[in-house]
Amino acid sequence: MKRNSLVELITDPTKNFLASFAIGTLVFTIVSDGVSSLFWETFGDWLQAQFGFADKAALRLTIVPILISVLLIFIYATPFARWLRNRVVKFFGDPVTEPTVEPLTATFPGLIAFMSPKTDSPAEIAISHHWNGGQLPHLEHCWLICTEKSLPFAQKLEQEMSDRGLTQKVKFYYGNYELDDLEHPGQKVSLLIPEALVNDPIYIQKLVNSIYADVQKQGLNEEQAIADFTGGNKPMTVGAILAACSHPSRRLQYISQIDPCHLMEVKISYKLQPIKK
Repeated sequence: MKRNSLVELITDPTKNFLASFAIGTLVFTIVSDGVSSLFWETFGDWLQAQFGFADKAALRLTIVPILISVLLIFIYATPFARWLRNRVVKFFGDPVTEPTVEPLTATFPGLIAFMSPKTDSPAEIAISHHWNGGQLPHLEHCWLICTEKSLPFAQKLEQEMSDRGLTQKVKFYYGNYELDDLEHPGQKVSLLIPEALVNDPIYIQKLVNSIYADVQKQGLNEEQAIADFTGGNKPMTVGAILAACSHPSRRLQYISQIDPCHLMEVKISYKLQPIKK
């Protein structure tokens, strides 16, 4: 279910600050002040007389905590909040829920993939999709993460891609291709995973983060590259997901188990932005 655009404009300042400020702040504040004034002007004198308060200040100090307590009881001790949310969703549409996994139809100029130790590696399916038959927009840069076992298959895959003419327009990076080690400035890591670290998701996370730094060196933005976690083992998958989810601009995909020809994108649905140092 897609987000309701009106609700987003009001509740999310990043969508439209003026709409959020005008409606969410000014209009709601005016309405709130009007209801408050109406309540005290209409019932204030009556309540003061009924309960014998010396002045309206004492009345407010008593009534406000009571109203807050009643509101909290309604929210946390009764199904009222759930009932109200269901009615709002039914009328406006769900303001927060959206698909987290959907078919991938877009093509990206950057692809990060794991090379499997077999001839029909999922990486080949991902490359073919983003190559887009050579029609723009198509793949331009491909980073293949290899192990000692899968490296020969990456070399064979590049040769096949060369025979198809892809390497004239697509650059492949794999094996001993060096990246800056972001955790240790001045040092390098390669796209060939050391045998002792193939099951270390933290190392894979660091490696994928280094690839994203290289993505920017190649003239792409992070959102122009997508990471495919299909071909790796489980720790590799975990490492790739950890790296991708550390930045909301990064994109994730995998190959459907139901239909191996279809790619699925995992939506990273949060709006936190990394702290700028």
